[in-house]
Amino acid sequence: MHKNLMNASTPTLSWPGKHSPPPPALSPVHLVEVFEPNNRLRVAQDTPHPEPPTIANSLFWGDNCAVLTHLLANGYRGQVKLIYIDPPYATGAKWGRKIRLRGPKAPTMQTSADHVFAQQTQYSDQWSDNDYLQFMYERLPLLRDLLSENGSLWLHVDHRQVHHMRMLLQEVFGADNYLNTIAWRSQVARGAKVNAFYFPFSTHYIEIFAKSRTAPTTWNLAKKQIILTETEAAREFMHDERGFFRTSDPGTYSFASLKVLHAAGRLYAPYGGELIIDEVAQRIYASKGGNLGVKYYLTNLGHGKWAVERAVDNFWDDIPGLGTTPGEDCGYPTQKTEALLERIIRTSTDPGDLVLDCFMGSGTTLAVAQRLGRQWIGCDNNRGAVLTTRRRLHASRLSGDRKPPGFAIYQTEAVSESLTPLPSMIQAQIEITRNPTDATLICVTIIDFVSPTIVAQLALTLVHQTNPAWRALVDCIAIDPAYDGQIFHSVLVDAPLKKRDQVLGFYTLPAPPVASCVAVRITDLLGEEVVVTKVV
Repeated sequence: MHKNLMNASTPTLSWPGKHSPPPPALSPVHLVEVFEPNNRLRVAQDTPHPEPPTIANSLFWGDNCAVLTHLLANGYRGQVKLIYIDPPYATGAKWGRKIRLRGPKAPTMQTSADHVFAQQTQYSDQWSDNDYLQFMYERLPLLRDLLSENGSLWLHVDHRQVHHMRMLLQEVFGADNYLNTIAWRSQVARGAKVNAFYFPFSTHYIEIFAKSRTAPTTWNLAKKQIILTETEAAREFMHDERGFFRTSDPGTYSFASLKVLHAAGRLYAPYGGELIIDEVAQRIYASKGGNLGVKYYLTNLGHGKWAVERAVDNFWDDIPGLGTTPGEDCGYPTQKTEALLERIIRTSTDPGDLVLDCFMGSGTTLAVAQRLGRQWIGCDNNRGAVLTTRRRLHASRLSGDRKPPGFAIYQTEAVSESLTPLPSMIQAQIEITRNPTDATLICVTIIDFVSPTIVAQLALTLVHQTNPAWRALVDCIAIDPAYDGQIFHSVLVDAPLKKRDQVLGFYTLPAPPVASCVAVRITDLLGEEVVVTKVV
């Protein structure tokens, strides 16, 4: 049972039909896929697959209420350091994504919009206020119980629900556990928006709550770097032979410390004066009066650019939205930028900590957590989100071109659809053989691939007068060299990062020592998939 959420001293939000969250019901969860980039080969078909990681790095497809209940029942209570959620905003919209062909633009195409041949709905954000508030109210206690004592929850919303969410969070977490509200300027008004009635909406909000202020909530001081031109630096900073600098009061620096700073050329005397060192009185002062300053120099980046480090407060206007970072765009609606999640994760976690996002969408939280050496758990009820995130994690690279860690994908029992359906209309011609000169290798060659659904969509788009090559229709290819017919173990995945890049189409990978069923899965641009198998 949940703890009593009501606190007599805390104002609470009411709505018609509000009721305490019911006791969560445990729903079965099944493993459906494992990504094994290190290729832990199975010896034979009847050999059990190695168990997936039990600590983290797991995707869940299903309603997050069921997934959170599963996590609480399976050892994750109090284990999550950071929960970042970007839930629905009750915008009243149906969010979709634009589908573009892969590959370079044709010479006759003038803009990238010419690549768009379809629109695909991803999720509906149409709610009544009552249903929306009850939906969130039933999930917040589960999230609270998953947090570690020194963990924090960051809830991302816009102007529509920020005040409601603040009150719900105070009711569930306690008003004393409120930490801050971040205002993120996600866009700069331009075009028709500049004339919006009573000002454009350009800001999102992130409500931050601790699990318990009695524990020292994890906090790593955030800094931001500002890049200035030489003209901008000259307007704001002083300058000497070493470059641009600002000054700060020496405060409690000792005489010995001040002498060290003086020797390093980092003490400043105002009014053009000189520095006087008085060994007898054990002090340093300026010849023309005024207070000494300690110099802090900007970093010279070359080419007339200078960098200055500044503190971060609760107004974030230095992190652009996706509109100005199109290289990150995965095509999934309402995607957030990696820079935003990097600041959040670095601030509130340490390497090795567990990060949870149960409204994962495009998977930005998980991709950044993985890159920063954190463990992660992601969840979404939308198949498109699961496919987008899976592909993004397949394509991710760590520093030094290290392969990313493996991860498991689970599906709740309530989801009746298969993650990898087998559409009968898709046609794939694939050659799968043992290497004729080295039987320890498997060779896979995609000869042809036809997606009738995409072909039909293209026929409706006047821009495309001819059928494109099959690679333009494919989003990613995954290979399992020892498929058991139930759980797909990807050991080789071709998932190009850039929109204009295409899959290679021919692959060589280590083979099991005995005959095995090789499975090749092709995912097209619409998320439709086909699996072709052959025993070699």
